[in-house]
Amino acid sequence: VEVFGSVPRSLFSLFRLMNGDTDVVATVTTTAFGQLLFVSFMVLANWAILAILTSVVSDNMISASSKAQEEEDRVQKQIDYEDRCTRLLTLFKEIDRDRSGAISSEEWKSMCEDRGLMHELCAATELEPRDLEELFEYLAVDVELDRKHSMDRPSLGRFQSVGEKILHYQALIDHLRCDGDPADRRSVLRILARMQAMEQMMEARFNKLERNVKVSGGATN
Repeated sequence: VEVFGSVPRSLFSLFRLMNGDTDVVATVTTTAFGQLLFVSFMVLANWAILAILTSVVSDNMISASSKAQEEEDRVQKQIDYEDRCTRLLTLFKEIDRDRSGAISSEEWKSMCEDRGLMHELCAATELEPRDLEELFEYLAVDVELDRKHSMDRPSLGRFQSVGEKILHYQALIDHLRCDGDPADRRSVLRILARMQAMEQMMEARFNKLERNVKVSGGATN
């Protein structure tokens, strides 16, 4: 009665018990039922609650640490990307004398044959030479098609060869930022738009070829 005679006394006695003062249960543990009750309370109060609190605190710490690491990785990735952009722009501007923002397939080939330039290009892009060749084939566009669909770009007057492919090196730099990201709806739409433009260009060339064949046939007759 002195220890558990009222609700306030019981709460205080349980608080003392949770902090290791077992004198408050000396009279209770004289029986088997009292001992079972004491053991059950200690397991629930000390072990279970302590495990739950530890788990919650640990989870919050891990979550905070992960967010901090993600933010640090994002900042470092941006710094690395800007450094790569600077190196690539310096490299391409050595080839692009008229600042048109593009290089031809011949200029690209010369660049790849130069060991120093190729080494710098591989280091800046973190790609192998074979990957760079595939990337050029993917990003290069026909100069005639580019003139029709990119009126806002700088003059491409130095590219005169019919069917010549050119690479806008800003497109390559932008690709490096997105490399490894999952494709979104906008990316798919861009691919579809490019495929449509290529289809129109091929259709126009076939029509022109067909007209030339008809003209040549008529002249022969």
